[in-house]
This record gives sequence, structure tokens and C-alpha cells, in this order.
Amino acid sequence: MTQFVIGIGSQRAGSTLLHKLLEKTTTVYMNPVKELHYFDTLYKIRTEKTLKNFSKRQLEHEINRLVRASNFDFIDKRYKNLLRTSLLLSTHPVEQLNYIDLFRPCVAENGILGEITPEYMILPKEGVIKMRETVGSDAKIILLARNPVKRFISAFKLLMSGLPAADMDKFEENILSMLESNGEWLKIQDALNDYQQALKNYQEVFDDVLLLSYDGLFGDAEKTANTLAEFLGIAVDLPKYQQVIATKVNALEETKTLSDETVSILTTRYASHQAYLDKIFGQGACHA
Repeated sequence: MTQFVIGIGSQRAGSTLLHKLLEKTTTVYMNPVKELHYFDTLYKIRTEKTLKNFSKRQLEHEINRLVRASNFDFIDKRYKNLLRTSLLLSTHPVEQLNYIDLFRPCVAENGILGEITPEYMILPKEGVIKMRETVGSDAKIILLARNPVKRFISAFKLLMSGLPAADMDKFEENILSMLESNGEWLKIQDALNDYQQALKNYQEVFDDVLLLSYDGLFGDAEKTANTLAEFLGIAVDLPKYQQVIATKVNALEETKTLSDETVSILTTRYASHQAYLDKIFGQGACHA
């Protein structure tokens, strides 16, 4: 019987690293499309058009790779899963897709299937219930938490890096403008920092929910590997874990200097979220 491991966030809190850790150090089969965006698109957090466009670009990238290839040793079942999933997501509304079909042809030989999509963290309650109906009550849910101020700054830098006309020299000015606007992007970031609410929603629906800290992924490899092994009920290869974290995955340079005043505004905005993390992990545990 198939079991699922679902990473539900948070954005810019180490989800890419966790995906790689699970893929390289455990027997969990992690979908080669790291962020499937199935449930968040189903509940309109992400638009259908955005998901289709992303999947089309990924499919085009892989077609170009195939055209340029001089040998095809990389074409295995996992690669076929990548192509098939990108094709399905780019051509079908998610409500027409069976979630497990996004893992084919790699379902039969893998007892545990996994993926990580940060926006699952902010699913409405009915979306969490739908997830349980789809993946089963025995699914393992993992949420990564990070210092909310630093997570916000990292998310804003990611946003800026995706805008062709963005002026990075006005990074702080743009952050202040975003804070004043109180727009939809800001509301989503507030939700992505609300670990207490996300845990409440998921713990009311799923039996097995694990909160990990971004700092813990790097700070104590042995402890975190043991925590994951105990939670998942499978072995975690510690030497491979140490190899993976030796190179930080998907790390945008985050050394933007903000004034004390701007940091203070962000610190005040997310004071209750930081207080919750201090309560869970200990004072100052989530600082990176």
C-alpha cells in the first residue's frame, strides 16, 4: 500500500534542501517535479494558468535537452515521470487529474512517494481535508520553519529576481513600498510566516505532522537525521545527509543590508510568529 510524505512549506525555508535530503538519504521516492502545486491550484491559491505556463516551460526545457543530447543514458523511469508529469500539468486542469498519476510510472516499485510544495502550508481547511482524502490518513506531513523576518527578506529577493525591470539597488525602498501597499503578495507572506495556524490546520486533520527548523537542517545533522528517521519510520543515511548539506541547495545571495528601522518594522510585524517559534524550538533557535 502506497504511503505519502508531503512537504507543505514554508517558502524560502529550506524546502528544496529537504526535497534533496529525502531523495538522496531515504527510500522515499521524491517526485522529480519538486513542487507539483496540485492542491494549491485546486483551491485557487495558485492559478491554473500559472501552473500550466510553468509546466510548459519545464517540458520545453526537457525537449531541448533531448534534442541536444548525444546519448540518452539519463532516460530512466524517473525521467519519464518528469516528462509525463510536466505534460499532464501543462495540458489538463488539476481537477481532471488523479494525484497518484503524477508519480507514474514509478508507483508500483516505490512504497513511499513524496513531494514538497510550499504553498500547501496556506491551504484552507477544506483543502487540507481534501489532501487527506487523496493521500490517506497515514501520510507524513513536514513543515519547515524559519526566522520570519529573514524568510520574508529572502522571499522578497526571489520576487525581485523574477522581475525583468527590478532595480536591486532600490531593494529596501521596494520592501517599504510593499509593506505600505498591504497587497495580496504581502498577505500571502504573512500566511507563510504563520506556522502556528498551519500546524493547527494540519494537526486537526492528519495524525503525523512534523515541524522542523531551517536552522536544524544545517546545525545538527545527526539530530535532524534521527528526527526524520523516527518520524518517517525508515532509515536516513547520515553520511549522505552530511554530504548534501555541505552544499546549500537553491541559495540566493541573501546579504542585502537593510537599515535598523526597516528591520524593526519587519520584526514588529512578525513578533508573534517569532515568539511562537521561540516557544517551540527555544529562544533564539530560529535565527538564520
